[in-house]
Formats: sequence, C-alpha cells, structure tokens
Amino acid sequence: MSDSSSKTKSAATPSTDNTSVIRRGEVAEFFRKRTQLVGFSMELHKFTQYCAEFSDNALDALETFYWDQVNKTQKRKQGSLILPKPPGTLNYSEIPPPLKTSRRPVSATAISERIKRLVTPIRGIIHTEPVLLMVLQELEMPEILPSKVAGRNLLMYSFEAIDTGNGMTKRDLQQFGLYLASSKSFKLCQTRGSQGFGASSAFSDAQNTTGRPIVVASRHTSERQGYASIFFTTSKNKKDYLLKETAIPMSFNHGTYLQLSFLNLPYRRGYADEYVLQTSYLNAHVNIIFIDPYGEVHIYPRRVQEFVREPSYAMPHPASTSIGDFQDLLRNTTKSNLVDFLAKSYCRLSKRKARVIISKAAKRRRDDPVIPTQSPKTLTQAQVKALYASFISEKYYAPPTETVVPVGEEVIQKTLQEIFKAEFVEAVSRPPTSSKGLAFAVEVAAVYDPQLSNESGVGVLYRFVNRTPKLRDNSDCAIWKAAASVNWRNYRIDVASNGLPTGSVRLFANVVGPFVHLIFKAQSKQALAEDDILLKELKLAFEEVGRKLRRHIVRVIARREQERRADVLLKYSRQVAKSMVNIQRTDPKMPKSQLEALPHQLEQVISKIAGIKNPVPTRIEETEEVAIE
Repeated sequence: MSDSSSKTKSAATPSTDNTSVIRRGEVAEFFRKRTQLVGFSMELHKFTQYCAEFSDNALDALETFYWDQVNKTQKRKQGSLILPKPPGTLNYSEIPPPLKTSRRPVSATAISERIKRLVTPIRGIIHTEPVLLMVLQELEMPEILPSKVAGRNLLMYSFEAIDTGNGMTKRDLQQFGLYLASSKSFKLCQTRGSQGFGASSAFSDAQNTTGRPIVVASRHTSERQGYASIFFTTSKNKKDYLLKETAIPMSFNHGTYLQLSFLNLPYRRGYADEYVLQTSYLNAHVNIIFIDPYGEVHIYPRRVQEFVREPSYAMPHPASTSIGDFQDLLRNTTKSNLVDFLAKSYCRLSKRKARVIISKAAKRRRDDPVIPTQSPKTLTQAQVKALYASFISEKYYAPPTETVVPVGEEVIQKTLQEIFKAEFVEAVSRPPTSSKGLAFAVEVAAVYDPQLSNESGVGVLYRFVNRTPKLRDNSDCAIWKAAASVNWRNYRIDVASNGLPTGSVRLFANVVGPFVHLIFKAQSKQALAEDDILLKELKLAFEEVGRKLRRHIVRVIARREQERRADVLLKYSRQVAKSMVNIQRTDPKMPKSQLEALPHQLEQVISKIAGIKNPVPTRIEETEEVAIE
C-alpha cells in the first residue's frame, strides 16, 4: 500500500492508537519558555516589569477593598469615598535582610515573622491607609547558577511586595499565579490588568532563572486569619507545593505578601525607580514605598483625600460584536428566548429593539423564520446568519460612559504642581467617547518651566494607560504617534527630530477605560494600537493643552519685554529725575513740596511697569545740579 493510500485510510478512519502527531499543548508550557513575550527578558527593564506586574495587582486590590467599603457603608461624597487627611511625611527605616528561600522548608512562622519585620516601620498606617510596599534586594549568588549570559554579568535579586488590598481567600490563593487565572478577564472593566499572564509569567521567570520557589501569604477581608504557601508552578499549569496553604498570623488586617527571586543584569537607577515614581503621579490616592537594592527608600505619600470612583463593568455593545462572538454567546446563553438573549446580553439594546431585530431577521428567512419566543439553542446556522445581519444593520446609542473614570484635571494639576513646582501646569480631560463598542477617555497635561531642559525630545512624553505608566516601546504607541503628529511650532514650542517638543516642556497623556484592553499590541501591554478615534481624541487633547501653553508663553514673552524696557528706564531714572528737578527750579511758581516729590513719582511709575513694589525713593539735594545735554 502506498503512502498516499495509507494517509487516505487514516483520514477516513478514526485513529484508535497513539500514533497521532498532533498534541494539544498547555498555555503554561508555551509561556514558561517565552517569558520575554510578557517583558521578562535579561535587561534592565526586567526590574521595571516585576514592579509593573505586582503594583498593578496591588493597586487593583487596594481599589477593590475601598470600593467595597463604599458599597457597605454608603459613605459617599459625589460618588467617592472621602479618606482622612493625607499622612504627609512618611519614614521607613531598618530594612530587614531578604527571606532565604534556599533553606528548605521555609516555615509558616518564618513567613509571618518576615511580614512583621517589613511592616513594623509603617505600623502607624498599615491598618488605616492604602499602602503598597515593594522591596528589591540583592542576594548572594549560588555557585550552581550562571554568573554570565552572553558575556554579561548577572546577579540574583529578591523581590517582595505588600499591599493592604482586599486580600485573597484560601481558594483564591490556590488559583493565584496559574496562567489565565484572573478575577478580571471575564468582564471588561477599567482595571490595570485583565489577562491573567502577569503574575504567572513572573513566577515562571523566577523559577527558570533561579530554581527557587514562590512565597505568597494573604488575608481576605472576610477572614480572621491569613494563609501562606510556598510552591513551584509547572508546565501543566498546576502547583507543586513545598508548603500547602497554612494558616498564619498576619501583621495587617487584610492584604497580600509575596516574595520571589530572579536573575538579571546589575541594577541601575532610572528604570524600576522611575516606574514607581511615575506610578505615583496618577495614583495620588495611595501611599507607595519602594526600596531599591542600594537601600535607598523612595516614599510617595498619598496626596488626596477623595478616593477614585468605582467604574462599572462594560457589557458587550453591538458595535463591538463580531459574528464569532455572537455565535459564542448564543451557544453559552442561559436565556430561554431570543428577546431576553438580545436585551440582556448587550448594552443599549432594549426589548423593543430586540423584537425589531428578530422581525427583520424573519423577513430574511421567510421559509424558516426566526420568532421571538424561540430558544437561542435551537437556531440553525442560516437563522444565526440572518439574525446577525439584522443585528448589525441597526443603529445603537453609544456605550455608557459610567465605565470610564478619569483622574480629573484638578487632581492631575495639583499632583504635577507639587512634584515639578513649575510656573505653568495645565490639564485637559476630553469627554468620554467610544470605539469598537467600548468607552474610553483621554487626559493630557503639560508642564512648562525654564528649569526643565531637554534638547533631544527624549523623556518629554509620559504615557499612561489606566493610570499605569508605560516606559517601553515609545515610538510604537498610539499616544506617541498622536503627540508627534501635532505641529508644536504653532504653539511657540521648538520641536526635535522625533516630532516631540524640546526645551522646557513635559507632556503627560492618560487613556482610561475598558477599551484599552482590546488594543494593546502585545502581552507586555506597553503600547496601544493606532485606532483612528483614539488618535483623533489624543491629538485634540494635545492641541487644546498646546493652545493654553501658547497663551502662557506669549504672556511670559510680553512680560519679559516689559521688564527689559523697565530695566532700561530704571537704569537712567535718577539721571532723568535730576534733570527734571533742574528744569523745574527755573519755575518760581513751582511749590517746593512738588519739586521734592517729582523724583519719587517718576520712580513709582517706572517701578510699577517693572513690577517692583515700594521702591526706595531718590532724594535730590538742593546743591545737586545736572547739566542737560
């Protein structure tokens, strides 16, 4: 029998042996070998990626806890929770050495003691404030690990994070760190993370580079005790435990602690510390503390009292629904008829609109009509196509904007003014709009001060997505491209070769809403795709803040010119005053009191032009005479 006939027979007859060449892989198996896709490659940005992944989780958990408190107590002011006065200056000292996970097994008591030592310096606020603490420390390199990769020196680091968020239950702790295990991936919401790749990829990278386990401890708000576990994650997307979930005493009422170790290049300032600094810009409602491997403590206290408002979840909108999504919803729906399926599966779609859609679909299939009381499970493929054709032919209201919670112009201006202490700070918040059936909003700010110098255009634009800074893939991001498309010379601003401003300007852009999760270009979530509506909104916001900046620059130029002219007048004011007195002395009718007041009046006029308050008067003595040339 020939090979071709063998293949034909094999295709026609189901295989009953184990000779199949197609094997179903595991998502964990794929990403454990490709952690660079999520940003964990051997470079300085790896430090940033660890801070990004776990600060995202921590900030989401912190906000969830405080939003739950709002829902329980209804203590609202204009829809937001009002916290006590910000703590102001925070201090952190006595940095304890890292937890040594190489000694097996690490006991639950050692984990509890480690948490206690970390939070002791901030015990005054750990029970009452939203706190995120991250500690990065250098460890002694074991002999079994490589000290060089591709000729570059490597060191081993310990990363620890503590937050006072809502914490995890024992069952949540069992799922935490597994690929695609996420509390936010099934419903779209304005959150920082949503995919379920971040923590699991960090755990994979830590294990791949050091072979050391992950330590996690958490206490949920509804439980009286915390639980700790030590484990490895496997390529089968499961956990291999060294310490199963064990009850431990926690040093705070609710929150999460984690510790892991990884290899990387020697730490350098300007990456992880810069990321934490920028995170504090648009997260002024949280206390953030970062300790770098040099022992330097970076503290960013909470700056505002009003906690951010909770965004609502975004139901699918007809404009964002492909035929594949439509078919999938039909397969999985629990609704008993088509009217309920359409009206309750989508926003901006009433029962009246649902009946219109079904009626039009019935006209498309007169031989096999669709009826309102029909079960979605009984639709034929032809009926599904007819229903979808009618579904997308209708016009719908734009998606609701309650799913979008911007930072706000006032908060952005206040925060940036406190940080930069610049002569000009202005923010612009565009009204929420939508694209791909999901709402989003754009916020842009500009800071101008002569002390800010930059001639290359690099480091001028600060990009944020849902309050999260983005430091990589700058020129590949829609925010960058929108900023570079603006003609900044129209606003009296010099421009570099990359199209961005130079000199004394800094630009900030924040895109908020569930929409952004659909247009990230990669799993690392560093750049947004060039959506036409997004680019338009960004450009309009940049141009609006540019016009405000131009008015300020024009006023500054006019004031400087006025001061320059006044300086010239003041330089010769004494000479002019003496000459005027000499002239007036020839007039016998001029009273002496007016004569003495002339120099002072002249200086007052000139000083008013120059902006000088209460100048020292010039007195002209009787014996002083000046020749007039």
